Amino acid sequence: MTLALGLALAGCTGQTGSTPEASSTASQTASAGASADPAADPSASGSPAPTEAAAEDAALPDFMAPYPDAEVISSSRAQAESGKLDAVSLVMKAKAEPKDIVAFYTDRLEKAGFETFGKESMTKSAQVVNFRHKDNDGMLVITVSDDPDDPQSSIVSVGGNIAP
Repeated sequence: MTLALGLALAGCTGQTGSTPEASSTASQTASAGASADPAADPSASGSPAPTEAAAEDAALPDFMAPYPDAEVISSSRAQAESGKLDAVSLVMKAKAEPKDIVAFYTDRLEKAGFETFGKESMTKSAQVVNFRHKDNDGMLVITVSDDPDDPQSSIVSVGGNIAP
């Protein structure tokens, strides 16, 4: 079930702006810090990929910085309806061992007040680790899975809810 949650999180928030269903997330990302490109198609409800890339630097907290030398596929940050948490997502492609990626984010998240929650899940092609914040309702999931297009790479998803 944990693997399904991690993969669902990556699937739901990982393709910001690439499909019509993602247009509301793209708008939220744009409103979280990037200005929309006036030349962009107004029906897209968001900004083109270069503007989203600029927004990812400003919108995500430092502990969610991309893995070194990773290719960012997508990122987003949007305020939850309650206003108490922000939904965040970072999806990237990294040429590194899954254990090294998990160790990198575990260290960063622990320094930011998160702790592992539940058991780590491993399948033949993915590793999932859940984290919760010690002082608030923040929850993050790290999923590292095989890249079907490149056996040397992993697809990495870090996402969930954090206190603003």
